[in-house]
Amino acid sequence: MDRAPVLRARDLRVERPSRSGGFELVVDSLDLFGGEAIAILGANGSGKTTLLMALAGLMDLRSGTSSSSQGSGQVTMVFQHALAFAGTVEHNLRVGLLGRGLDRSDEDARVESALEGLGIVHLRSRSAKRLSGGELRRLALARAMVLRPTVLLLDEPFDDLDPSGQELLSRDLLRLVKDTGIALALVTHDLRRAALVASRLAVLGGGRLLQVGKVVEVLSHPVDRDVAALVGMINILPGVIVRGEGRVAVEIEGGGRLQVATDLPQGSAVSVGFRPERLKLEPEQGALASSIGEAHVVGLTTDSILTRVTLEWMGRELFTHLLYGRGRQLAIGDRVALSIQSRDLHLMGIPKKVSPSI
Repeated sequence: MDRAPVLRARDLRVERPSRSGGFELVVDSLDLFGGEAIAILGANGSGKTTLLMALAGLMDLRSGTSSSSQGSGQVTMVFQHALAFAGTVEHNLRVGLLGRGLDRSDEDARVESALEGLGIVHLRSRSAKRLSGGELRRLALARAMVLRPTVLLLDEPFDDLDPSGQELLSRDLLRLVKDTGIALALVTHDLRRAALVASRLAVLGGGRLLQVGKVVEVLSHPVDRDVAALVGMINILPGVIVRGEGRVAVEIEGGGRLQVATDLPQGSAVSVGFRPERLKLEPEQGALASSIGEAHVVGLTTDSILTRVTLEWMGRELFTHLLYGRGRQLAIGDRVALSIQSRDLHLMGIPKKVSPSI
C-alpha cells in the first residue's frame, strides 16, 4: 500500500507470565490502514488477544513501539466479554463522553450516529441489564464508536452470536469501515467470517507473526504448513521436483505426480498443498482434463449445506467439498476421477536436494 498507516507497530516484544513458565509475543512489523479491516487468526494461546492489547497500549512492552499517526486517544479496544454500566443504552454511550469537553449538540450527534451505525436506535431507552448477548455486543461496539476512534480493535466479536447475528454484524462492520474510514483489527476463530469481513489476514503461531497479506494470497499461498493448517489448506503432500519432456512435476512420496509451474531444480524436496475446494471429482469415466488419477471415497460428512468428502488416492487421504446435492450422489467405496489445475497447487518449504525416482 502506498498510503500511510494510521497505526504502526515495530519490534514489539511482550512477556506474559503463564502456568507453563511464560509467554513471549514477538511482532517485527504490523501496519493498520484506514478504511480497511484486518483479521488476526491463530490457535488458542498463539497471542492474538495479547497482540490486540499491545496495539491498544494496554500491555507493558519489553521493547518496540505501537503508535497511532493520529495522536493519542484514537485507539479503542472492545473486549471479548462485553460489559455494560447500569442505566439505559443511551446512558452507556454518554458515559464514555464525560470529561471530553463536548457541547451538547456534538454529544447528541455522536450518540445518534453510534446508535444508528450499530442498529440499536430502538434500544436507546432499554436498561442495559436487560439486553441479550447480541444486543450487549452491539452496545459495546456503539460505546466504542461514540469516541470516534481512528483504530478499532475487536476481540472475538462473533463469539456469543448465533449464525444470523454473525451475518448481520459482519455486514454492519463492513459498512462502518466503509462509511467512517476507520482501521479495524479483529480476532476471530471463524475463518469464513474473517474472509468475509477482512481484506487482509495476519496469522499468529506460538507468539510469532507468521504471515500477513491479502486474504486471497494467504489462503492460496501460505508460507508454511502451520499457516496452511490454520487457513484450511488441509491437502498437503510431501514430494520431490522432477523434470522431463518439457514438464515439471512433484513426485509424491508413495506414488503419483502433480504437474506444477516452478523454477526449482530437479531433486528439490517440497510440500505441495491445495485447498479442498480446488480438488474436482467426477464418477470414474476415463481421463479428465488435468486428471491426477483415480481415488476411492472413504468418508462422507455433511451439515446439509456442504459435504466433506474423504478420498484415498495413492495410499493417501485427500479432502474436497461438494454442495450437499452433489454429495448425496456419492457413497462409500465409489471410484471417482480426480483433477486439479496446476495454478491451484502451492509449493511450500524447500529443504535439501534429494534424488527422485525417474
